Amino acid sequence: MKRRFILASILLSLSTIAFAQQSGDFVVPLSNPNQRGKLKAHVHFGSITVKGSPRKDVLVKYTAVERDPKQGNRDGLKRITGEAMDLEITENNNVVRIGSNSFSNGTDLEIEVPLDFDLTVTSFNEGAMFISNVSGELELTNHNDDITAENISGSVLATSFNGELKISFNKVKEGVPMSFSTFNGDIDITFPATLKATFKMKTEQGEVLSDFDMNMIKEAPVQRKETSGGTYKVVIDGSIKAQVNGGGPEFIIKNHNGDIIIRKR
Repeated sequence: MKRRFILASILLSLSTIAFAQQSGDFVVPLSNPNQRGKLKAHVHFGSITVKGSPRKDVLVKYTAVERDPKQGNRDGLKRITGEAMDLEITENNNVVRIGSNSFSNGTDLEIEVPLDFDLTVTSFNEGAMFISNVSGELELTNHNDDITAENISGSVLATSFNGELKISFNKVKEGVPMSFSTFNGDIDITFPATLKATFKMKTEQGEVLSDFDMNMIKEAPVQRKETSGGTYKVVIDGSIKAQVNGGGPEFIIKNHNGDIIIRKR
């Protein structure tokens, strides 16, 4: 009951009160500090940094971000802004949720989590995403900026629409498929030399480069008959399929406008 009251107070103070302080930090306790937890964080406007550290709780640092006052000026009228922040934080059964839904006054977040922690992190506008020193299952989405992840152990699903992906693994969770995709920007991923995986890679306007020895796999075109109208269709999607160290789980890497770079650590 005491923890619920503390978190409710945090939620009230950050989401409903206009305050002059534009930055600050606080600690979120975990229900079961000795067990794996999960962070679910999102911002509509701002950046997110998540770092793993040898701690048993979650540290949240926040900084208010205001759009350029010149934006929105019209017919000589001045844009009026306030200092209210939109930020909500809850913890329940080792799941920490941190979110900001504001598109006008944004928030930059810097979060420290235990080293063994799962992440679902989403950012939409005007902010890069940086993740480091985390071991777990990572689902990362940044709609309009870069995703950088360093010293990662585990698995990653990473998606950007207008940004570069740069991810470096210390260790990969065996037998787990992964995916990496962006529409604009290079995809640059570093894996351990002992990696066993089957890559399926495709870029519309770019090159595929690697310093792994890859065993190329030739796939036949997919042929199928449509159930309506008796249409017969042959599909060739232009993907490159290759095995590393004898193959393993499938890693799908898709890019539209940029290179795909696979490095060996």
